[in-house]
Amino acid sequence: MATRHRFQVDGVTHTVTVEVAGDESGGRMTVAIDSAPPVEVDVTASGVLGLFSIIRGGSGGGTSGGVPARAYVARDGRSFRVVVDGRTFVLAPADAGRPRGASGGASDPPGTITAPLAGVAVEVRVAVGDRIEARQSVVVIEAMKMQNEVQAPHPGVVTAVYARQGVRVEKGELLVEYAPDEA
Repeated sequence: MATRHRFQVDGVTHTVTVEVAGDESGGRMTVAIDSAPPVEVDVTASGVLGLFSIIRGGSGGGTSGGVPARAYVARDGRSFRVVVDGRTFVLAPADAGRPRGASGGASDPPGTITAPLAGVAVEVRVAVGDRIEARQSVVVIEAMKMQNEVQAPHPGVVTAVYARQGVRVEKGELLVEYAPDEA
């Protein structure tokens, strides 16, 4: 199952899609940034907290014959500091410019609906092509035995649905994209 995350790097927001083959403890996965073609990687924890060994995809698909690299990942407040091949990147949550305490729902930019909290998507109430209205419930997330309705902040037409029933979502994860109505 693929998960989508939004991060800011140098003030530019990017959507990162990660699909893990097998369990989520590491190993082979496919990573795509924005609309770029996905890259296969094989990730192994090194035994040192935050240090990973990565083999990027080789020619002909898969990671056989790929390029090895080491990556160090450290949490820095709400951001992550990532060092790969001597280059440092700071990945901030896409909502880094929002007022403190605002997340998900009404504070999402037009065209996106993100999870306001971590939990399990127990119901997905929209599909691609559906018309949505402001304050319409689009996804129900269960957290701590409470069901929370995630509502559309603006009217429009659904263009992509990333939430899947029964699958865990993280706070800030992209759930639905839509084409907002013209004002």
